[in-house]
Amino acid sequence: MSFVSATRVVRFAFQDFLRNFWLSAATVSVLVLTLVSVNLIIVFNVLGNIALTTVKSKIDVSVYFKPEVEENRVQTVKIALLALPEVKDVEFLSAAQALERFSAAYQDDQQVIASLGEVGGNPLGAALVIKARSLDSYPRIMQLLSDPAFAPLIDERDYDDRQQMIRRLEAISDRIQLFGVGASIVFFLITLLIVFNTIRVCIYTHKEEIGIMRLVGASDWFIRGPFYAEAVIWSVLALGVVAALLYPALAFAQPHLQVFFDTANVDLVGFYGVNFWRIFGAQLLAVIAMALVTTKIATAKYLRV
Repeated sequence: MSFVSATRVVRFAFQDFLRNFWLSAATVSVLVLTLVSVNLIIVFNVLGNIALTTVKSKIDVSVYFKPEVEENRVQTVKIALLALPEVKDVEFLSAAQALERFSAAYQDDQQVIASLGEVGGNPLGAALVIKARSLDSYPRIMQLLSDPAFAPLIDERDYDDRQQMIRRLEAISDRIQLFGVGASIVFFLITLLIVFNTIRVCIYTHKEEIGIMRLVGASDWFIRGPFYAEAVIWSVLALGVVAALLYPALAFAQPHLQVFFDTANVDLVGFYGVNFWRIFGAQLLAVIAMALVTTKIATAKYLRV
């Protein structure tokens, strides 16, 4: 196709876009909804990863020793733990500090609080608060504490409770992603139908012009070209609208999300800034490809060129 022909194709595409403005606007709106759902998946995925990382960074394991165990023996266990490369830090708690921490951890469990009241005094011994370098390191640490040299000294450890919390967070994150994928598929199918019918209406309105172009020997590409170009126009406009809406929304939500997650690591604007071309480039190519394929199907069925 020559430069002159390409220029005419683009001009015809813009003329048809303006001529069928409301139909084009409806198509762009559906494409916008599809892209919004895709970006919501990205945002939820980033927030889910931030939430998991934040929770994991705050997770530790408390090991409570029997009341009769002397503090110097607890210090020996602490030294052995610090010798492990998987251990980031170990904090020693006296019996009084251990009771205070235990009561705070189970303050919502009335049965545990009532049991402490019935026992009277401090039923706990000293404790160690262990923080690993990663969650995968805790099984190795627990293995050391299960050693016959240390196991008889230990009264209780809360490792299992932490594992259940992580599993719940991961399950919630997976459900959110599945919901987002399902919503995107629904919008994708709706978009295919809308684009297909829009192209069909455009072809019908240009039926006489297409007939004339056939008679004068216009090529298939010259006839189909304006419809392809219009599909690209829809895609670019839709992505532009999404980007224009997304950045202010993220900038508004970011301070509230930082407060909610209690961390300054929530930087969605920065994430999109760093990954701008990768995210929006991939979305633009995907939407254009979808629009072009749909246009190809519509033209093949109704133009018969």
